[in-house]
Amino acid sequence: MISVRYLSKKILLFLLVFFILCPGSQVFGSKKDYSHLIELIRLEDREKPLYVFNAFVPELENGCFKATFEYFKEHQTLVTKIKADLQSSSISWELKDLEHRLLFVPETRYKFAELYERYCIDVLSFIFEKTSMQNPYTSLSTLNNELPDLSDHNGVTAFLVHNLAREYNVTCIFFSPQNNKVKIKLNGKILIGEVGSYITDIYLHDDGSLEFVRNNYTIWQNSAKNPYTALMTPVEETLHILLREYTENMIKADILRNSVTTINGIKPIADGWLAIEEAVVGGIVAKLLPCFLEKYFTNFSYSLLEEDLQSKNGFDKYRYLKKGIKVVESLGYMEAIKMYQNDTPTFKKLLDEGSI
Repeated sequence: MISVRYLSKKILLFLLVFFILCPGSQVFGSKKDYSHLIELIRLEDREKPLYVFNAFVPELENGCFKATFEYFKEHQTLVTKIKADLQSSSISWELKDLEHRLLFVPETRYKFAELYERYCIDVLSFIFEKTSMQNPYTSLSTLNNELPDLSDHNGVTAFLVHNLAREYNVTCIFFSPQNNKVKIKLNGKILIGEVGSYITDIYLHDDGSLEFVRNNYTIWQNSAKNPYTALMTPVEETLHILLREYTENMIKADILRNSVTTINGIKPIADGWLAIEEAVVGGIVAKLLPCFLEKYFTNFSYSLLEEDLQSKNGFDKYRYLKKGIKVVESLGYMEAIKMYQNDTPTFKKLLDEGSI
């Protein structure tokens, strides 16, 4: 999942991502078999206990805004009281002082955590071998303690959790036409519904210069509605990390070429190129991952792959995904990677044309 959020001088580009350290392969008995992961992933999601991942960040977040709106929509008695206090049937409102932080549900089932970690290690070792791409990770840990150390800047650190949530504080100010005011402070917690995230911050400085900054960590969860999503994400999001610099180059080039100087102008450019990145990554995953699943899962149901693909229909960020799968199939995954790295506009052109 990709979303874009805004601050006064900053755009936050959120990309779904899973990360893992890939040391040597581990073997279970005489033969590796990850089939049991399907059953484990299908277990009912746990929503507690919630641990704190990071400190509150003072910024607007779309999910928190939506949750606040839904709260008042579901509590009409409170809205009626606010109108009565303001002595007006017509009121407006705004949000102030919104801050949020990430929370996580730790994975405390040892066998589940161990098996999923081993799967990720092996599937990514397979991907690195097939693509000859470099491992970007410095460490992986199943996170069971609050406020982890995020000081390592030598690579990407991966934190494995069971579930992710967001806590927010916000002040809601309601106005009457006569400018009378009622102030209400809310605290809420919402499950994010994302299997992971990788962040590129695009800073637009006062002098017009651009700066791209990536987080040095990622959080990923082992729970998903479709088991294939949890199995696919380590591969998918690793490719996002490894190809992100080429996407950023295209975003920057388009911004400069079109002399864009506002955050609102940058948004469609960033969204467009991130959709292209989703296409090439999705195509490579579709080409390579089934080979691994066939080898290490007994009677894997390929209907799960189709269900995952169908679930992405209608999302703008996946608008090129089906074309991307066809283009990568036609080019070959190695040629697709080389083209995206060395001639990204041509890859985009193939998607726009819908054929090669």
